[in-house]
Amino acid sequence: MVRSLLIAGLLGLALHAIADSRRDRQVGYDGTFRKRINFISTRERRTPNPAGWEAYDGSPYNRERGYGWTPTLTDFLAADGGPDGLVNLPGGGVTSSRELGRLELANWQATEHPAVFRIDLPNGWYRVHCASVAHSILPVVDERTFKCRAHDSVFAGPSYGSPLKIRGRDLVEGSNIVEITDKHLRIVVGDPAYGGWTWSHTGPWYRGWSTWWGKWGDHRYAQTWYQKLTRVVDPGFHMLRLNSLEIERIAAAEKQPVLVFRDFFNRDDSPDINAGLTELNQWVEARPTAAIKESIESELYKTSLKLTGPISNKADLAVVQPTMSPQQGIIRYATRVSLFTGKGSKTRSGSQEAGLLILSDPNGPLEFNSTFIGVALEGKSGSVRYRVGNGQMGYRSVTNIGDEALPFPITEGEHEVVVDHDVKNNVLKRIQIDGHDLTVVFSVSDRNQRVVRGRFGIRAFMDSLGSGVRLQQFYWYYRVEDITRIDTLPKK
Repeated sequence: MVRSLLIAGLLGLALHAIADSRRDRQVGYDGTFRKRINFISTRERRTPNPAGWEAYDGSPYNRERGYGWTPTLTDFLAADGGPDGLVNLPGGGVTSSRELGRLELANWQATEHPAVFRIDLPNGWYRVHCASVAHSILPVVDERTFKCRAHDSVFAGPSYGSPLKIRGRDLVEGSNIVEITDKHLRIVVGDPAYGGWTWSHTGPWYRGWSTWWGKWGDHRYAQTWYQKLTRVVDPGFHMLRLNSLEIERIAAAEKQPVLVFRDFFNRDDSPDINAGLTELNQWVEARPTAAIKESIESELYKTSLKLTGPISNKADLAVVQPTMSPQQGIIRYATRVSLFTGKGSKTRSGSQEAGLLILSDPNGPLEFNSTFIGVALEGKSGSVRYRVGNGQMGYRSVTNIGDEALPFPITEGEHEVVVDHDVKNNVLKRIQIDGHDLTVVFSVSDRNQRVVRGRFGIRAFMDSLGSGVRLQQFYWYYRVEDITRIDTLPKK
């Protein structure tokens, strides 16, 4: 959630006085822990590091320091915009880091691709705050993107829907709560669904060449020599920027649903999606539809399960757990997925489906022996799709809801799918997409299931439709809980 810095500016002195009294205490269950990291430039020294903030130079992660970029950034850039660099506030108005009393916003570190920042911390619950601003009008097209996330939480940037598109001086910040389960947190900066921007020269052909070919000319944003000579940028990207990061330990909720299964994909990049998993929790890949011959590639990428479709033709893939779902209770299945549909002028290419695969009977064809609930995008048309197989060669229930009938659009970008299955009555009690409860859209008979137990996972379908774009999906977590059973945690 993006905070209003207009309020923060008016109350800044009071807020910082409160924060200072809680700062820099030892990590512990009974104490307060807060770490503030200022992402500085070592080449420029225009802004002093504010009190209470650790100045971080961008060097790779190491155990001694306990945090850093991982792996080493090959396209790293850092700058200090100075304390008087202009900042556009989310609610309107222009200010500066000095006027806000927030000098940590003057410096930034950047990369051209989504990057991972790792920090070692004891397991527990934390509130994480990220901030990004560039202090300058960006060349060619004043547009950049930003998202900051970890596990199932988005700290800054849109939680659902299209990737953020903002100007260089626009301040983007926000916070959210996340659980650390592996004694470290990997924070992903950037949105892999972002397709960039396009630009072409519109004036007389003989004008603007000095700007285009100058020392820091705009030609560097063109992708090919043809684009350089015709003065076209398609696609164009500006670097991702992170200015500051704040992490504070908070108390865990005393009551939480019993966890059945969870994978945050919180592992190093690898072509093996099971790298780092115990044998009990390893995923199994399967082809849902025998008639579709092309395959979808899978890998671990920036703490996500990344799926990439072929350059042509249709392809589908199911990634499931071999264990069966619980035999009683109300079982909640949930996942988050980002849809990439192309870059530049090829954004919104192809057709794809992504979402939950549940109650999969291991006997028979997967497509017709399971339930699918998820989102679909074909060109500019989005929809929610729901299918229950009949166990043979068809479906007992099929529902497609176009986003013109929904209270939100289905676009490239991020979506969350949550389903509650009442095992005793064998019916879906709740269907939620992007935070919206859509249960009433489906009749009770349509929500009835064929089997009470089955395997669970995700299902993907992709078809480039001749665009030449390799469509991609990024799954950020997968979780299964029994919401009728509660774990009572000791007070910390």
